[in-house]
Amino acid sequence: MRYSRNLLTLVMVSLFLLAAAGARCEEELEIIAGPYLQYPTETSMTVGWETSQPASTEAGQGKGADALTWVTGDTGGTFHTVVFDMLEPGGNYFYQVRSRNGAGAQVESDILTFQTSVPADAPFSFVVLSDTQSNPANVAKQAELCWNQRPHFTLLTGDLVSKGTEKNLWNHHFFRNMHRLISRVPLVPCLGNHDEDAPAYYSYFTLPDPEYYYKFSYGNLDIFIVDSQRPLTKESEQYLWLDNVLGASTATWKIVAMHKAAYSSDEDDYGDTTLTRTMRGDIKLRGLSNLYEKHKVDIAWCGHIHSYERTHPIKQGKPVLEGGVIYMVTGGGGGGLEKAAPWRSPFTAKVYSGHHYCLVNVFGPTLRIESYTPEGSLFDLLELRK
Repeated sequence: MRYSRNLLTLVMVSLFLLAAAGARCEEELEIIAGPYLQYPTETSMTVGWETSQPASTEAGQGKGADALTWVTGDTGGTFHTVVFDMLEPGGNYFYQVRSRNGAGAQVESDILTFQTSVPADAPFSFVVLSDTQSNPANVAKQAELCWNQRPHFTLLTGDLVSKGTEKNLWNHHFFRNMHRLISRVPLVPCLGNHDEDAPAYYSYFTLPDPEYYYKFSYGNLDIFIVDSQRPLTKESEQYLWLDNVLGASTATWKIVAMHKAAYSSDEDDYGDTTLTRTMRGDIKLRGLSNLYEKHKVDIAWCGHIHSYERTHPIKQGKPVLEGGVIYMVTGGGGGGLEKAAPWRSPFTAKVYSGHHYCLVNVFGPTLRIESYTPEGSLFDLLELRK
């Protein structure tokens, strides 16, 4: 009799645990990344999100929050992507995403907003930051400050996380702390060394093939994204691609964006300046300078060094008054800060150690860069005219 009672108790406990597990399965369907916007065009916007369980992919957009038109994407996975198309250039839209699992549980996002790309002759703005890999509170603050500027898109030049193969860093650090910004402002990312060319990067982002390099156009600006972890010699795939697309570009403004810096005054990344002289940047990347000068690139923008630096225009390796390329380092998105070497580099126009972001305003032949601290103080300003 005692054996029967024990068996009955065991069966009841097992059933209870199974029921509880099933209930948790339903309750735990949630959006664990996003929604986030990426790769806008004049007539389309791409939205992505990730759920904790395999679920359906549904997203709605419309000109009013109460009048969304819903579309369905590939279903049954945890990574979700929908492309809204046939939109108006420079149009303001509301959107929402939702997913439903096999048990019928549903999760949905808040109703958010986005704006499609503006026509080529319209003014626009964007923000630039890099190395959001650590310091969660600071990253969230930077995202809030960037969002307060109401930019049209965000350029992020690598090291989104501190170790790309650690999945929890994408969920619990990058997407959580950047949500305020990238849920309403589309992200234009590139790979950094800490992102490790990880599968997660390609699962989260839907970019033009092969995704580690691509061209992004907005208004009268072309941005050419390159992976500085892959070969960039004259015979390399990326070099040949860059030569071709730069030559074909008719944009007023041209920016090449990658993670590592061809020119930098950092104190120890290119030689420990407590013991020796510095190489003043990644020498291997300077082979690209010939392409930049050949095709009249305006700015080479990068991160990697956790500080800020803007060079004078550089041509054939020397500062010039005009006709050169400006090299920007904006690595103060969140990672531990670095300092400049004790000697001022001959190419340096401005150097700063501190977390920061840049706001870029473009209107026709004018491009203006404003650089801000997390406290909102302007510490550098540059205006280019053509």
